Amino acid sequence: MKLARNFYSIIAILIISMMNVFAADWASTINGEIWNRIKKENQRYFITGFLQGLDKAENIIDITVRNQKQKEFAFTEPFYVHQMRIKISEYLPSSDQSVDFLVDLLNAFYADPYNVKIPFEAALRITLVRQKGEIEKSDFWLKEARRNVGIK
Repeated sequence: MKLARNFYSIIAILIISMMNVFAADWASTINGEIWNRIKKENQRYFITGFLQGLDKAENIIDITVRNQKQKEFAFTEPFYVHQMRIKISEYLPSSDQSVDFLVDLLNAFYADPYNVKIPFEAALRITLVRQKGEIEKSDFWLKEARRNVGIK
C-alpha cells in the first residue's frame, strides 16, 4: 500500500514538473511572429524564466528519486524518469552559453521566414542541438517542426 502511494506521488510530481515542457505543445503561442516583436530585454527574461522552470523540474525529479531511494533499498530509477531527464537536457544550454547568446541564436533562427511559425520550445531545442554540433539531429527536428506548422 505504501509502495503504491509512493509510486503515485512520484508520477504526480514528474507530471507536474514536466508541465512547462509538454504543456508548451498545447498552449504555447510564442513563435517567431511574437518573438520578433518582443524587446530584447524581455526576450532575455523569457528565456531566463523558461530555463529556471526546467532547472526546477530537474531539481524536483532529483529530490523525488533521492527520497524514494532512501525509502526503498532496491529502488531502481524508472525508464520514463530517465527519458524525462534526456528531454529536459535537450533544452538546457551548455555552461558557456549566456542568455544573450541564446537570444541571438533565436533571433537568427527566426530571421528565416520559414521558421517564423515554429514554436519557441522547438526553436530553442533545434538551435541548442545545432550549437552542440549535432547537425543531422537539428536538421531532422527542423524539418519536423516545419511540417508541424504546415511548411514543407
